[in-house]
Parts: sequence; structure tokens; C-alpha cells
Amino acid sequence: MILRISLLLGSAFVFLSPMFAQKWSQKKTKIEVVEFPTVPAEQVSRIAFNLFAEDHYFNLEDLRRYGGNMDLLKSSGERISGMKYFTLGSKAEVVDVGPSIMVDVAIGPEKQGIPMVSSEMVKSSDGEVKTYWANVPCRLPMRIRIASPEGEVWDAFEVDRPLQVRYGNEKISTRSSSKGSFSYSKGTLKFDSEDALNEGLDSEEGSRFFRRKAVLLQLSHVINELETRLFFLEGKVDFLVYSGRGKHDYSELDAAREVAMESLENGYFEGLSSPIKTWQEWAVKVDFTDKKAKVTRGLALGLHLNLAQAHLYRGEFTQCAEAISDARALVLPGGEEFVMLEGLQDRLMKRRRALEANGDFEIAVDAEREKAPDFKNVIGKRSENKDVRMIQPEDRYEAIGRDISAWSAVAVAGSPEDAAATASEVTMEQRLGARLEQTIGGMMLRLNPLTDPDLVGEDFPEEILAIPNLVYLDISGMKFGALPEEIDRLAALQTLVASRNDLEDLPKSLGNLTGLKKLFVNKNDLTGLPASLTQCTQLKTVDIKGNPIHPDTVGQLKQMFGEDVKVKHD
Repeated sequence: MILRISLLLGSAFVFLSPMFAQKWSQKKTKIEVVEFPTVPAEQVSRIAFNLFAEDHYFNLEDLRRYGGNMDLLKSSGERISGMKYFTLGSKAEVVDVGPSIMVDVAIGPEKQGIPMVSSEMVKSSDGEVKTYWANVPCRLPMRIRIASPEGEVWDAFEVDRPLQVRYGNEKISTRSSSKGSFSYSKGTLKFDSEDALNEGLDSEEGSRFFRRKAVLLQLSHVINELETRLFFLEGKVDFLVYSGRGKHDYSELDAAREVAMESLENGYFEGLSSPIKTWQEWAVKVDFTDKKAKVTRGLALGLHLNLAQAHLYRGEFTQCAEAISDARALVLPGGEEFVMLEGLQDRLMKRRRALEANGDFEIAVDAEREKAPDFKNVIGKRSENKDVRMIQPEDRYEAIGRDISAWSAVAVAGSPEDAAATASEVTMEQRLGARLEQTIGGMMLRLNPLTDPDLVGEDFPEEILAIPNLVYLDISGMKFGALPEEIDRLAALQTLVASRNDLEDLPKSLGNLTGLKKLFVNKNDLTGLPASLTQCTQLKTVDIKGNPIHPDTVGQLKQMFGEDVKVKHD
């Protein structure tokens, strides 16, 4: 197993506000923290940084060929805002010989997407001319191993951040050499046609230019993550504490929040015991389908975040992982809530590994703090040094991957951060509650084979029938085979989308849904519709395309519904 890191800058230390659909409230406080390295701190003094790449793909000459390397490295963000990076006792330096710690970065296979070509008019000596450029989506994974000089792996991760690499209509500086000296001449890489742009991108020179940009852009993300593992970090971080808001009585949660904030501001983490107990008691009261409930999905998520953060700062990593796992069961992949949980898991991982690597290490009051070296500056400034051995001409991507897998099997498998990566087991009510969306007049639920593959071909989940005020239900492609006779329990339903569900007939109880306005049952196995649907006096659209319904039956249905209902058919 390889641990993959794909983080927004700063997400390891600053929480985003959850995009809750329900009412909630939050208060923010700042607390002073010192984050330890995830590797033995006393070893971070002489750092060897090796970038492994086959010579034909990327080498030191590629760095030297063009200027602007520092701009590319800095374009992916600086160090985490407000945090000081330092070492203790002695100043750390990047070296080629006699290292105390090895950082090996291996470049993986490059995958380019389809270039997105753009054009614009620019001024020139001949007046305005049209120029073309492309933004090329690219994947360029990198594997990073941090080890002792003897090869003992201390930490490892992989970065596979999607890249957008621009090519064309940009200022460049090109290096030229003569008699042991060099100089850069400024110019512009521009193309007057789309064909010329594509030719340039396909050329050997264009390919090397593109690779250099891709490597430096991804390397910037690598360094952002690497430095948080090598050095001490000190600064203030945000701590958001959530409570409820609305017509219900949330005074107990508000009181717990005030106690928590006072404890946090004073650095007294033992004082979080009482708030933790309150949050645990309230979290189990959640109602996942009623958006007017006292504890909704959104508030439950906030309570689990409270618990995760509190346990994290108390060093209770197993309980922190459980809270993160419970929170994951309430969110969908992607989006701000998901990113927030990824950042919290990252903090858990780093704190646990830091304790494992430096459990007996204490920072003396009079300890001398040295500013940590900035790897981006080091790489940019050393690109002209012919003696530097920073880039190693070999492909080590698979070899380092094997080393990381072996290390992960011992150091990561079964760890709290490993457990935190998996959502806790959820009930169908929880699952449906996480899917509910606010819409005009009530709630909307959409299931589909991509997000719910395990439900495809199963029975229609009866828990759907218990959702109050459900006005829109989309179960397209779920192949449930039949709709339940009790579907009229969804008294507020206005739109039913049941395409591609292998339906052979519809329940007569649909006629009891007097507010039904739109019915989509296309691409099923229907040979007719129940006459009870004429009781749906607000019905406006019925889609029966793709069903084996005889033309004579279609005519009868149109006559049955009358002119006010549009019947879509083959």
C-alpha cells in the first residue's frame, strides 16, 4: 500500500468551513502549536536531496536551458502561512556528501491529456497579431522516500497532483554558453497558428520545455509536503468548534463549546473531557432524513469534527481516527467537506509519526532555533552549479514504490491514520441522509449507478419511503426491478425519475400521489400504465420512451390522460 498525498496548501493546518445544508454555528479560536518532524529530529542536519529521472527525460541541463525556474517552483504556493520552519541545535543544510538523512524523489510516468487551445490578439511591431497557446492537463506522479544513509525508511509518501501546464504565448529566457561562461537572452514563445503550436509542442525542444515545467510544478507540491515532515513548525492554527442553531434548544452544546474554547486558549487539553462527553451524547441523536430534526447530518458532522480535533490535541489518536471515520460516513467524495477530512487525517498521521520518531525529544527553553532551508530556493539557485549531484540519471520510480510498500505494510497498515481513511459502517438512513439536497418545496434525492454501484439490482430501499417532504426522487439506472406498493407514503412527491429500472409494471398506489407532476419511466419493460394515474390531477409530463408499449396502447394512454398531459413516446 502506498500512501498518496494530494493536499491543498495549508489544508494540513487550517480547517475549511463545512458546506452544511443544515443550520449550525461555529466559533473560531487560535491556539499555539509546535509540530514535530515525522523523522528523527536530530538527524535533520545534513540533507541529501536526490531527484531520480532518466537522462533523456529530465536532467540538469534542462534546468539550465531556461530561466524562470524559481517562478515555476514558487507558483504552487509558499510554505504554510503563519508557520515558522526551524531546526534545533544546528543549522540544516542540503549536501551532496556525508548526509545524515536521505530524501529520494522518483519521477513516475507522464500522462498528457488533450491540449486546450486558446488565442488572443497581442500588440507587435506590425500591429495586433493573433497568437495561440495551450493549457495541457498532465499527470506526473512522484514518490518520495525519507531514509537514513543506511537505507532505513523513516517516512514516505506519493504526490500525484493534477497539473495544468501552459505552452505558448509566454515570456522565456534562454541560456547560451561560450568559453566557460553563460548568459540568458529574453524572448517570447509565441505561435501564429494552431498548427504551429501543435508542431512546437510535438518537437523535441517543445517536449523538453514542457517536461521542465511539469517537473518543477509537481516538485513544488512535493516540497510543500516534504518540508512539513522534515522540520519543526511553530505558529497559530485555527480551531473551529461547532454547535447548533435554530428553534431547538442547543444551550448544552453552546456551554460545551465555551468550556472547550477556554481550555484550548489556555492550552489545557484535559479540560476538553467534559465537552467530549457532551459531543458524544449528542452525536448519536442524529436524524439523517428529517432536515428539521434537532441533530441533522450537518450538525452531526460538526460534532464529529469537534471530537476529532479534541482527541488529536490530547494525543488520543485511536479516538481521533474513529471520529474522522464517523465523519467520512456523512460526506461524499470530493468537495470541501471531503478535503477538510483529508487535511484532518493528514494532521493525525503527522502527529502520530512525529511522536513515534521523537517520543523522548524535548525542546529546551534555551534551545537555539535555526531557520530551516527553503528547498525551492536551494534547487533554483543551485541549477547553475556544475558540481551538484541533485539529479540522478536513473529511473527509480518502481524500486522506490516497492520500498514504500514494504515500509507501509509495517508502519501504516492498521495505524490510526489508516483507519481514519475509511468511512465507518453506515446505515441506509445515514447514506440517504448524506444524499439529500434542498430544492424548491422540499427535499431531493438522487441515486445512480456511479455513486451507488452496490445498490444496483437490489430491492428498492424502503428507507426512502420514510423521508419526509421528498418532492424529487431520481433512481435512474438502479435496476430495482419494481417500485414498492407503499410508494404513496411519499405524499409530497412531485417528480419521479425511474428510467432504466427493469420495471414491468407500476404500482396502482402511484395514483394516490395527487401532487405528482412529472413521471419518467422511459427505457423499462412496461407494456402499459395503471389507470389510477388519472387521479394525479397535477400531472403534466409522462415519459414512456423505450418501453415495449403497443402503439394502440399509447393512443389509449394519451386519450386517458387528456390534452393537459404531455405523453412522450417512441
